[in-house]
Amino acid sequence: MTLLKNYDRFVILIWIFLTIVFGFRYIPDSSILEGSLLALCVMSCVYPFTTYLSKNLLQKAMRQKKMLLFVGQFFLVSAISAVFIPAILYGFLYLEESGVFPPSELLLGRSVFGIMYINALLVALFVNFGFCGLRFYEENMKLHEALVESQLQILHQQINPHFMFNVLNHINILMLEDINLASSLLIKYSKILRHQLNSEKNRKVNIEQEVQFLKDFIDIEKVRWGNELTINCSWKVGDNDKEFPPLLLITFIENAFKHVSRGISERAYVNIDFEQVANSICLEIENSKSNIQQEKDSVSGLGLENIRKRLDILYADDYRLTIKDSETTYYTKLVIKI
Repeated sequence: MTLLKNYDRFVILIWIFLTIVFGFRYIPDSSILEGSLLALCVMSCVYPFTTYLSKNLLQKAMRQKKMLLFVGQFFLVSAISAVFIPAILYGFLYLEESGVFPPSELLLGRSVFGIMYINALLVALFVNFGFCGLRFYEENMKLHEALVESQLQILHQQINPHFMFNVLNHINILMLEDINLASSLLIKYSKILRHQLNSEKNRKVNIEQEVQFLKDFIDIEKVRWGNELTINCSWKVGDNDKEFPPLLLITFIENAFKHVSRGISERAYVNIDFEQVANSICLEIENSKSNIQQEKDSVSGLGLENIRKRLDILYADDYRLTIKDSETTYYTKLVIKI
């Protein structure tokens, strides 16, 4: 996430911004030099306490789930840091009296320690609360990112093994009938496995790699089905280097072959149309269905459910999935803005 990657820079910019704000607050009642130095000294005094509070104590409290203890630590550290601000003001008052800086209205009436301490405590509480809030948000974003990554890994690993068993069984049969075809099938299947293994390490792959993976899958299905099934494919890729999450489309294609109609009397077909233009991807799949009612496959249903979850995590509102299930055909259309 961009915010997490640039969090430290963002925090530094806020400290600079606060120093400038306090400088503009002090300068009208003093000289530019004195007001700027006073703002810099106040922020430099608060910085180590705020950093220790937000970066160490808050993170420790969140890990140990002791937020009530942190509330006490928050007020204690704020109270301690506020003691040093009046000391800085007394120092600048002394410098004015010594003639280092010309007398100013900035420190008039600030000789009472109690009043200065209360004002300093309010400043410390305000600054500490802001930075602890930012750190709390950052930690929650890290936890959310870790959770999303974990969910994607789990969904990655839940690929249906149905295809794997069928291919290995078919290769075993071909070894006795057509050794060359069996060898070709085995090579394509090894490429599929390699792509699946690599996808566990890469959150995104090139469109060209993913499309080739789908083509290899379909080529294997063509061998397995032979003349029993008509397969029509259309591939239109505008940018081969466009990045895309791996194994996101295979479930839809796998389901088409898994549930296509079977039998000599039925016209069995699978039509696949893939198109990538600019930042849009469209996958349309239609397959014939048997007029004989089949049992519902819980594994297949789980696969579609997992893909929906992955799409929700990766693209939220930037995708549209349409499924039409009739008596004779099953139609799927997925449009993604990447």
